[in-house]
Amino acid sequence: MELWRGVSPVSRVSVFPAVLLLLLQLSVIYCDVSTHTTDSSSPALESSQLGDFVELDLDSDTVTVESSVQVNYRCSRACRVGLEVVFSTQNTTGVIPFRRTWTHLKQIGNAKTKRIKLVFPPAMIYKRDFFIRQPVDAHDVMVRAWLVHLDGSSHVGEDQYHQSLVRTNAFLQTTPFSERPVQPKTTSVAWGPELMWNLTKDRLEQSSPESDVVDLLVFPFASTGEKYGVIRTFSSFINRELEAERLRATEKPRLTLSVWLYLLDWCSQKYCSILRHINEHQKYDSPLIMLTKSGDVVVQVFLVSKVESAFTAHTSLPLRTWIRLDLFIHDSKAKLKITHVNHTGHIAETTHTYTFLDSVLHNDTSGFFVIGGDIYMPGIFGYFGPIRYYRLGDEKVVNPLSPLRTLNLLDEAHTECDEIRQITEDYIQALLDSQATSPDDVCESYYEELRRVFGWPRCVQKWSWDQQVKYSTVLKIFKMHKEELISDPWSSSMVELLSQQLVQHVMMMLGEVAGGGGGPESVPSVRELLKVCSCWGHHQASLMLATLHLTGLGLPPDQEQGHVHSLMGALGDERLSLLHLGYKHMQGLDGFPKDQDIAYAYYSNVGRQTSVDRDNVLDSEQSMTEHVHLTNMQEMQMHTGEEGDVVPFLKLQAERGDIESQKTLARMLFWGSNGVTKDISEAVKWLARSGLQMTDATAMYDYGILLLKGTGVKKNRKLGLKLLEKAADMGSVTALNGLGWYYSTVGKDDRKAVHYFDLAARNGSRDGVFNLGVYHLKGAHPETTGRNETAAFQCFLKAGQLGHVEASVEAASYLSRGTVAGVRRDPEKAVILLKQVSEKNGHLGFSVQDALKTYQQGSWDEALVKYAMLAETGLVVAQNNAAHLCEVLKHDSSCQWRYHNYSTYNHVPHPSGLLKMGDHYSSLGDMVKAIGLYSRAALLGSPQGIYNLASLAEEGYSISTSVLEQMKIRTELDKSTVVEQLLLRCRDFEGVKDDISPCSLALFRIQLGKAWQNFTHSSTQLILVWGTLTTLFLFVLGISIRSALSHYSAYYSVRQLDPVNQTGVESLDTAASHQRGPQFPPGLTHLEQNGRSHSIQNRQQLQEAADLVITATGVCVCALCIMFVTHLF
Repeated sequence: MELWRGVSPVSRVSVFPAVLLLLLQLSVIYCDVSTHTTDSSSPALESSQLGDFVELDLDSDTVTVESSVQVNYRCSRACRVGLEVVFSTQNTTGVIPFRRTWTHLKQIGNAKTKRIKLVFPPAMIYKRDFFIRQPVDAHDVMVRAWLVHLDGSSHVGEDQYHQSLVRTNAFLQTTPFSERPVQPKTTSVAWGPELMWNLTKDRLEQSSPESDVVDLLVFPFASTGEKYGVIRTFSSFINRELEAERLRATEKPRLTLSVWLYLLDWCSQKYCSILRHINEHQKYDSPLIMLTKSGDVVVQVFLVSKVESAFTAHTSLPLRTWIRLDLFIHDSKAKLKITHVNHTGHIAETTHTYTFLDSVLHNDTSGFFVIGGDIYMPGIFGYFGPIRYYRLGDEKVVNPLSPLRTLNLLDEAHTECDEIRQITEDYIQALLDSQATSPDDVCESYYEELRRVFGWPRCVQKWSWDQQVKYSTVLKIFKMHKEELISDPWSSSMVELLSQQLVQHVMMMLGEVAGGGGGPESVPSVRELLKVCSCWGHHQASLMLATLHLTGLGLPPDQEQGHVHSLMGALGDERLSLLHLGYKHMQGLDGFPKDQDIAYAYYSNVGRQTSVDRDNVLDSEQSMTEHVHLTNMQEMQMHTGEEGDVVPFLKLQAERGDIESQKTLARMLFWGSNGVTKDISEAVKWLARSGLQMTDATAMYDYGILLLKGTGVKKNRKLGLKLLEKAADMGSVTALNGLGWYYSTVGKDDRKAVHYFDLAARNGSRDGVFNLGVYHLKGAHPETTGRNETAAFQCFLKAGQLGHVEASVEAASYLSRGTVAGVRRDPEKAVILLKQVSEKNGHLGFSVQDALKTYQQGSWDEALVKYAMLAETGLVVAQNNAAHLCEVLKHDSSCQWRYHNYSTYNHVPHPSGLLKMGDHYSSLGDMVKAIGLYSRAALLGSPQGIYNLASLAEEGYSISTSVLEQMKIRTELDKSTVVEQLLLRCRDFEGVKDDISPCSLALFRIQLGKAWQNFTHSSTQLILVWGTLTTLFLFVLGISIRSALSHYSAYYSVRQLDPVNQTGVESLDTAASHQRGPQFPPGLTHLEQNGRSHSIQNRQQLQEAADLVITATGVCVCALCIMFVTHLF
């Protein structure tokens, strides 16, 4: 890989001064000869001493088919007048498409006027079509006229213009390609060409307009001085004329770059990148703009002669002010113009020019451009403002400083921080001086001792009254912590401790404001305290300021101020601030433009830091990122730490020898998860107890790898290797990868290492896949020859998709550049990969754990601020928790919906946010958005989302066919079947098939209705239904009649019997009564006895009929139920 050489850029072109001087002289001569032929070195001669003159009066200043010119002239004797058009192109000069001459022999001395119609080639006037295949991009179109006397020596030709007696000229403008008209058809042509002409004449009009001016940056970018930057690529022009112009300019380029910079320091190394072009062969191309240690600017290019050349602009760029660099390259000439505002408030401008020994070679479609740093060179330490690139060059640069208020506020914030740091330094020094004691060997007068003990302390006033008023907050802080400052010198640890105390105080103040205890006067104090912490280098205070300004929690909403503090936090290389900016640019939120390349620049920084942080397991401020939702009680109970029931139970089981409990407890202690305080030594103790039992492969690997690395325990490679080998024999895939790592780093046996890595990779180990990729990248794979970046990328991508941090960073790097064979550039995919692994950062996990503990302690307002800060980084669980706290604490509804809405933008959102936003849009009547959100929740396996979709589908709303296909539901099914299939999926995801649930009840209702509908569609079954209903009616009627008759009979018997007859009846012999038939009371007439006998017979018949109806009804109902059940199931 041919990168920037260590030789000074200037020395490469100034080895032989004499030869260089000669070459520069030749260069100047060449430039003079190649100057446009229409450029006149002397003024136009419009009149002579004899009164001869010639003038031009143009009807229009644009080249058109109707262009004409009026020539006014006068000849003092016989003369010839000439008129011609001259233009130039990118490759040719002095082209004459039109010339007209005439002589004037009569009326000598009189002024004459002649109108001439100018005739231009169609390629200069019309756009491309079937007949005009190569339109001409003409520039410097000149119409010139001259007059010569007919003295016998004059002749018509190009030299006659320069030898003329009088002459004049005027310039015309050409119409851009996209605005040119179509050439009208004026002659008859064959049907074939006419057909093609009709098909192609409007082709260019249908294409969108295209410009050669590209804005590389429209929003400020914070460059941390590391190897992270914004990558841009360029494609060929769609417009054929522009593309042809670009290709012609490859070896004689015309390009212009305008870059805004804000430097906080010069380069800490030999060179820092401002903007660089790296071609498809991974070599530096034209142009490269770099900054040196002394603030000079270096411009390097690659020449047509295949050599690199550079020049240095010795300018010492000013710090803490906005600077604009304008670079113009035309053929072999370069001009660098530097503009900035000096300390007096005036605009200072300097220009540096240089001529290279050969033409510059430039092809911007090859490779990529980098704004800031990349893997080869660090970037500047400061900010990039707007960057505009003119691909085909332009002498006039239009690149205003924007967004103006944001950039001015950024400058003011850094100026204020400089003053705060200076006041801090002066105060600490004054405090130390006031506490200084005299040496023991120095005599001191008695009165001086009395003054020192009882007198007022003397102080040196170092600040003006205005400064004391402006920075009263800083001075109050120092006064409150005076004793601490005296006892402990001002150091980074002291700054961190004091900043944390101030931030904690701000949290309490915000809680009071939210609870109604604080007034508006506390708002400035919050802002000032956080500003002081930010200026001291506690960059999480910058993120808190940005969060408060963007959300309006405790401070008035101010989007520009939020942008400023976001950028300042990111410039401090603070992980959460970088995540914040990466997320906002990834999604295009809060006024940050959606730009995946800028998002990649921030996320790649966090991803690399995450990779480094994971090796520093002893850091007490790192923890696993745990996704605990405040609304999920089961998750909350699992993260109560030693105060809950889980950890004590695990300790009890571990003490009893349960290996699973020992491993789980060791993991909690090692990573500080589940609310347990991080304790590496205690974790190693449990790992040793579980691993040395030699019965669990995972426990043996965990303890063995610690022994090999010496993490938390003394190194013991022999025992560690033994444990890994035994674990591998027992089938541990991670142990196979561990053996590969051992033979790669300790054993120095690449063949064995690759063997074990390959075995691990085949069994699904992401570490094994990544390590194979490393071997492919280094070219050390024993089965291949040389480096294989394509194979390495495939390994990195596969391991990254499995969650490997380093692999994701490497795969994203390839995806962002797209320079490896077979790898298409995809910055969006790169950002998704990096976001997933960046959210595993240990410092982010520690902040999440801190917010959870704050909530568990009952400080909900403080927890809301912490969760809001984390939510601004794009962490889904923090967004859901912040929205929940906003709702519980009854904050403005915009707070709640802000974070629910943000959670839906993530690549893998949590279903709760999707459901909340779906309910919100449903209440507003926007059912399209509601169905879209419910669909996303359903595809994530949410039973509630599926249930909502089924309900809406039942109401008649249509569900997207793509959603149904992803849920494996046929799209051609009718509405009721689709609803039934959705509820079946819902019941399956609920996982409670044997219990009653909303989905199972709704499914039963749907199936019941569907069965009844199918049942009633059969005529036979319908007759049976009506028959059953009729029989049932008769049954009810019969029961009613039977009941009435029974009641009447009993009443009649009681009424007719008297006590005597009743006694006689009771004394009758029962057997005799059965033999004689029905018995009647004595004293009844014969007519009464016949009526009574008839009534008893009718009652028996009715009872028999009723029994028959009941039997028939029962049979019909049973048959009906059987048939209905068959339809139901």
